[in-house]
Amino acid sequence: MSVPFTRSLPYVLRDAIKSAETGGLRLMVGTVVSTPDARHVVVSIQGQNFTVPRLKSYNAPTVGDPAYLLVGPSLLLAIGTVQ
Repeated sequence: MSVPFTRSLPYVLRDAIKSAETGGLRLMVGTVVSTPDARHVVVSIQGQNFTVPRLKSYNAPTVGDPAYLLVGPSLLLAIGTVQ
């Protein structure tokens, strides 16, 4: 069964990020501090450390790498990095 394009993850995320002014999602960049386990990463954002869950497809991050975070009113999720 195929998923309609308007229900695909990239489309939904783009739409939510566009509406960030109304409390939607936005992207932030932090720095990887450590990886306490296989499902979490500790990220430094503006000098404060946060332990956040990471996507399963986010390969083991390296300390010091940038980490892209998906941020919402009740969401903080590490989604990947650029190398």
